[in-house]
Amino acid sequence: MKHLKKDKEFFRLLLMIALPIAAQNLVTLAIQMMDTIMLGAVGQTQLTAASLANQPFFVFTILTFGLASGASVLNAQYWGKGEIEPIRIITSLVIKVAFAFSLLLSVLILLFPEQVMRIYTPEEAVIAEGIKYLRIMVFSYVFYGITATFLATIRSVSLIRISVVVYVTSLCVNTFLNWVLIFGKLGFPALGIRGAAIATVIARVVEFLIVVVYAFFIDKRLQFRPRDLLKYDKLLTHDYWRHGLPVVFNELLWSVGVSVQSMILGRLGEAVVSASQIASVVQQFSTVFIFGIANAASIMVGNAVGEGDVEKAHRRSCWLKYSAIGLGALSAGFILLIRKLAVGFYNVPDSTKMLAEQMVMVQAGITFFVGITAIGIVGVLRGGGDTKRALMIDLLALWLVAVPCGLITAFVFHAPSLLVYASTKFDEPMKALAVFWRLRNPKWIKNVTRNLVKEGEIA
Repeated sequence: MKHLKKDKEFFRLLLMIALPIAAQNLVTLAIQMMDTIMLGAVGQTQLTAASLANQPFFVFTILTFGLASGASVLNAQYWGKGEIEPIRIITSLVIKVAFAFSLLLSVLILLFPEQVMRIYTPEEAVIAEGIKYLRIMVFSYVFYGITATFLATIRSVSLIRISVVVYVTSLCVNTFLNWVLIFGKLGFPALGIRGAAIATVIARVVEFLIVVVYAFFIDKRLQFRPRDLLKYDKLLTHDYWRHGLPVVFNELLWSVGVSVQSMILGRLGEAVVSASQIASVVQQFSTVFIFGIANAASIMVGNAVGEGDVEKAHRRSCWLKYSAIGLGALSAGFILLIRKLAVGFYNVPDSTKMLAEQMVMVQAGITFFVGITAIGIVGVLRGGGDTKRALMIDLLALWLVAVPCGLITAFVFHAPSLLVYASTKFDEPMKALAVFWRLRNPKWIKNVTRNLVKEGEIA
């Protein structure tokens, strides 16, 4: 307890960084929620199709987050050292990698949309609607890849407010165009699921244009310019792949695991997929502040490590570790409080609503542990440079516990859908225990920067 001394500056900075990130996450979730509500009004088949068709995009969003988070491990520590040029070079590298991945994924999905849908469901009506959605949505991937990667990367230098501006604008554009194109307003034809996809693509283009203008012509902190996209440094590239690659693998394999869970639920019918989608939105809504704190923790712990202040980094981790318990409990209680109201927003059959409510109650119990794992893994361990241990904790629990439990309960025991759903969440309590064990002493603190500027290796 000696580390839990009063630190007003810590909490002021934590909230100053976390609140804009939480606001950004809330707006991003609102975009997803408006899509599901409006498509749910069209029909359960369309809602199910869009949910499953978005699984490859979900994997891609987590990949971009992983790429950016890997960069943030280095950038936060370089920012703590007061060195800007390495940050520009690392950011440039990540943008180029994200562009390459987004282009590859776009081509694959454009060529094989039906095969992609059949991974998640055998139902022909859902596949047909999903193909309509995928063939349009695929054109948003490149724009999203560049935008999201850049915005997530610059969080590490406390450039956060622009993200809120970008996503609030996107929410307004996407919601308005959804209303116009899904339902056929203002003289436009009613395009249903295709209208939702078109609206999303246009919103992604708007996001991209705002980010380009801001990054190249407005921002004064990084002063990122088009010529910086051509920069390359062998040592920094090596450091990124060494310390950032575990984060990329962590996020990528985690998202694949979650996608496998969606495939399991997809085999149980439309109602189960729709109910799980509703429960997922409710859970995400309740944890926006948790993930805001987690991302802020990564920045602040990384800054302390970059400054060379191990005691400060460890003290902050102690505050964060115990705060995570309280945040997890508050979020769980919030889910239970709003569950009926949230599920009532959706125009789905009563049986689906009942199942969704039950799944939301399962999510409430799991969310207590999510508070600990999100802040511990995404925040403290990554910020402290302990990316390999974070990878082990996250993936071993998912792939050795949650995924096998889901497969066994669904296809061996043919258990009720609610039990199958609950079994796919068993990894969170195990990860929470592992996080507490790892943070019991400062061994997780690792400075991953170099003295490149002082040594003249970067001009």
